[in-house]
Amino acid sequence: MKLFKVAAIAAIVVSGSALAGVVPQYGSGGNGGWPGHGDNGPNSHLSIYQYGGGNSAVALQSNAKNSDLTITQHGGGNGADVGQGSDDSSIDLLQKGFGNSATLDQWNGKDSTMSVKQFGGGNGALVDQTASGSDVTIKQVGFGNNASAQQY
Repeated sequence: MKLFKVAAIAAIVVSGSALAGVVPQYGSGGNGGWPGHGDNGPNSHLSIYQYGGGNSAVALQSNAKNSDLTITQHGGGNGADVGQGSDDSSIDLLQKGFGNSATLDQWNGKDSTMSVKQFGGGNGALVDQTASGSDVTIKQVGFGNNASAQQY
């Protein structure tokens, strides 16, 4: 039994650098957290923090007015796919390392913001925003980075 516990703990430690996060938020009423507990919807706060290489984060906020979504990834080969469909909301993405990628979409909103910051080399960002009166900022520091942004 002790051997099994040690093996399980070792497996968790080894797989810690390849973590994946998938976090949707929908609905109305409350602040951030687990769906179904009255804490999703307007004024929600969704945050994902990942450290190491090969991480993946998928986050969605829908029908969540005045909400914010934050993703921070440190390491190489990380990926983030982020979506937000709500007014007066924000997405803040930070990636530090090499070979990271990010796809961000904001739709059917107004007065919303998206900020993408990537530090390192070979990083890529694809940003689409269909939101009136809204802002997009992309900052890339390093070499071999690429960015594509569309507002409509």
